[in-house]
Amino acid sequence: MRRSALKLTGALALAVLVAACGSDDDSEDLSTTDPGRGEWELVSPEDVLDECGLDRGLLLEADAALDLPWAVVRYGKLCHEFYPSGEDEVTHAWSATKTLGATVTGIAAYQTRDLTRSGRKTGPLRDDDRVDHWLDEFSFNPDAQIAHVLGMVAFNEDLSLGNKMHSYDASGDREINRLSDIINTVIAQDPDRFGADLEEFTQRYLFEKLGMTGSVWSEGQPDKRFGFGWFTPLRDMARLGLLILNGGVWNGERLLSEEWIYRMTHPSFEDANTSYGYLTWLAANTSYSFGGILGGVSFTIPLDPCSPAAINATFPHGISDSPDCNYTPPWSCEQEYDVGVWWAAGAGGQLIVGHPGLDMVLLVKDIGEIGHHGTLWGPVRPALVAADPVFQGDEEAFCEAYGAGSYAPDLR
Repeated sequence: MRRSALKLTGALALAVLVAACGSDDDSEDLSTTDPGRGEWELVSPEDVLDECGLDRGLLLEADAALDLPWAVVRYGKLCHEFYPSGEDEVTHAWSATKTLGATVTGIAAYQTRDLTRSGRKTGPLRDDDRVDHWLDEFSFNPDAQIAHVLGMVAFNEDLSLGNKMHSYDASGDREINRLSDIINTVIAQDPDRFGADLEEFTQRYLFEKLGMTGSVWSEGQPDKRFGFGWFTPLRDMARLGLLILNGGVWNGERLLSEEWIYRMTHPSFEDANTSYGYLTWLAANTSYSFGGILGGVSFTIPLDPCSPAAINATFPHGISDSPDCNYTPPWSCEQEYDVGVWWAAGAGGQLIVGHPGLDMVLLVKDIGEIGHHGTLWGPVRPALVAADPVFQGDEEAFCEAYGAGSYAPDLR
């Protein structure tokens, strides 16, 4: 299902953000294109152009250029996949586990939304909850809220605007693994409904719902690592990516709120990092760095001019007090379309890349230690641009428009 493009300017930006936050309105349109719990049906080669808007010959050239396990999902369909070994193998996604964990946390928030709060360790899970509402002890800032943990800033002594920094919690031991304890405490309020522990909850509300039959998180243990530990085939990575792209809806059922997805895929604390949401990386109109993947060593990911930046539609937002997107000239906080690229990234280049403006998810394994959205998008892009009805193979003009956020042919 193609998206109708919406501009985000002035009052309309606010209206779109309110709509994006979602509600419990039973009239909400929950129609999506996805495989449900069944197997993916690969689009036949002769139909790839018509059904996916991709040039088959150039996809084959991408196979040769990448020579890695990779796939593309567009309009909710598995359009193309390639496996050098001949099969989709289960391997470690490493830090892509973080985005899996952010999704499960969002599902826990949505599924517990009707619980009554009557004191500590009761009620729904919310991202503005203080951590000490759920935990008796923890090692980071005692005033931290769940959103601070998800944004990897909870370790700061001062969480006020302009006084915190983002530091990548690679292993999860500093703060984000405590989300496992929080969710286990939340679901313990009703184990019959939510399951006995986080493993059972994840199986019931994510893996089974999406048909992620090949996935294992933290070896099936009840306590989860949020830093790593998700073993998965590429097709299961595609299911997670499509759930996020679909705003939290799968097979006609809302699994988590669109507001939570929005906060995952937009900067959570611009004063700390303009390229990080809830345990998920974001394209940004600046160079940015992250550390911790290899023993705390920091890497710089270059700006990809063909990926629109993720910028919030309104300020302030969530628990952030940021008055703007924290860009400096020549960059601006203005955006025509809210179509920022997001990605889950694991060590060695395990990537799930979302392009909301193109209704597309890209997947790859083992693309390199400093692999990021641009390293996959580059080889695949010609196949899309060649079939684009407006730019018809003019990649330079396409990137100028799409990268600036002024072209979004498939925004829903």
